[in-house]
Amino acid sequence: MRSVVAVASMGATLVAAPAWAAPPAAGAVLKPAVHGQAPRSDDSGPALHHDTSPPLRELGQTSGQHRSAPGVTRPGNAPHPSLTKGVRPDRVVQDRDGNRDQIHLDVSFDGIREAGGVPPDPNASVGSSQIVEITNYDLAVYSKTGATLLGPLRTQTLFSGFGGPCETSQNVDIGDPVVRWDSLAHRWIINQFALDETGTTNRLCVAVSTTEDATGEYYRYDFGYQHFIDHPKVSVWPDAYYAAFTGGAFFEACAWDRQRMLRGADADQQCYTIASPTIPLGSDLDGTTPPPQGEPNLLMALNPASNSLQYWRFHVDWADQTRTAVTGPGELRVAPYNPACVRTDPTRCVPQAGTTQKLDSLSYSAMYRLAYRNFGDHQSLVVNHAVDVPGSVGVRWYELRLDHGRPVVHQQSTYAPGPSYRWMGSAAQDKDGDIALGYSASSSQDHPSIRATGRLAHDPRNEMTFRETTVWTGTGSQTGSNRWGDYTSMAIDPVDDCTFWYTNQYQPADGTGNWNTRIASFQLSDRCDRHRHG
Repeated sequence: MRSVVAVASMGATLVAAPAWAAPPAAGAVLKPAVHGQAPRSDDSGPALHHDTSPPLRELGQTSGQHRSAPGVTRPGNAPHPSLTKGVRPDRVVQDRDGNRDQIHLDVSFDGIREAGGVPPDPNASVGSSQIVEITNYDLAVYSKTGATLLGPLRTQTLFSGFGGPCETSQNVDIGDPVVRWDSLAHRWIINQFALDETGTTNRLCVAVSTTEDATGEYYRYDFGYQHFIDHPKVSVWPDAYYAAFTGGAFFEACAWDRQRMLRGADADQQCYTIASPTIPLGSDLDGTTPPPQGEPNLLMALNPASNSLQYWRFHVDWADQTRTAVTGPGELRVAPYNPACVRTDPTRCVPQAGTTQKLDSLSYSAMYRLAYRNFGDHQSLVVNHAVDVPGSVGVRWYELRLDHGRPVVHQQSTYAPGPSYRWMGSAAQDKDGDIALGYSASSSQDHPSIRATGRLAHDPRNEMTFRETTVWTGTGSQTGSNRWGDYTSMAIDPVDDCTFWYTNQYQPADGTGNWNTRIASFQLSDRCDRHRHG
């Protein structure tokens, strides 16, 4: 979320109202929708500017290590949807730990740390030989043994010499970045939003690497919007890079011309407004088996009022843009759930040891990513969100499968073994269909820590079978702000397609803005070693 300077009053950190609490910006035209089809947005059109950067390693030589000014925080997220049916029991809670051993961690190391602002919004992706991590403030490149290859650099370093708000916006006007590895093209895609100093020009700054080396050159793009854009999430699909975000009082989804961006040509975006109850996510490809030819990108959002997930099918046509369509919403009923802490205050809900400061439960939307994989005989997606369980918060996770292009629930469960609050999850599947789930965990007796669980593909359905595993134990709690983060990330190593890499945050000591991030890898099955060694 956008940064603002915090105002301290009697020890409390005050934040601005959410951007989407305001009406659409002047000039934002919402065209009437055809029945069952989202209206096309006037944001559609060519990128405002594009170029090819010098190598990032050269840009980094003059930039140096970036540290934001203390006291920078970001406003709260979406208002939580009201529950018209009242509080409902969750009948799919897993309240016991799995019967398999704990997960054995392989590589584990500290990533970007202590940028001086909150939240960090950490996420990372894995390529053929490198890991790229990004936060609201910094970017870094690592080897798979944890050695630092580049950075941390101010994220904006990537747009040095590009011009416009992507290069010139100040700390408070940039953020919510995502890095993804395009497993079909062996390229990196990095994005963050930026505003100009007047706050009237809104941009998404996008960079696609020219090779698989994250320290090399990038094709850079500046996409413009008529309204404030917030919480953008980018996903990889064969026919486009897709982005979904909030636009004030509505949501928007855009497709960027991936094929042209992979060669640095001028590129269009096609954008549509979505009548969604919460922020949608786009299906995000893992592995090297693409979806069936012509399979639309699936957009999915929570609809707590009806115990469902809503979805849209985004079919893009670059040869004839009049044939592009975003159809929906479809309604996928799931087991009843209550977004975390709807009976109290979702933004001040999660307890921590040694402080009365509570943290945002982040139950406002489905959590990053909507990870997609094509297994040949079926197509599968995994996603999660934070929900109420008696006395705490758990992670509701789903494995969905596509039936003639429509999602159906294959399995679902709320992971909540014991009194800890679990939230800010991220999930993915390996090439064998094993699922890993990482998340933050905290309680009034424990500092926020990083944990993970998982299941093998042929384990009993609706259950995480691995014992909860602590990836890293926090030794401090966050004071002075409820903003813990907006997302974490579970990524898959493309070399063996079965090593998981999880990225999250923790506090090394009590305070505000003194967070560290942690990156850890693991496998769930011994089949992974056979994949790795052939």
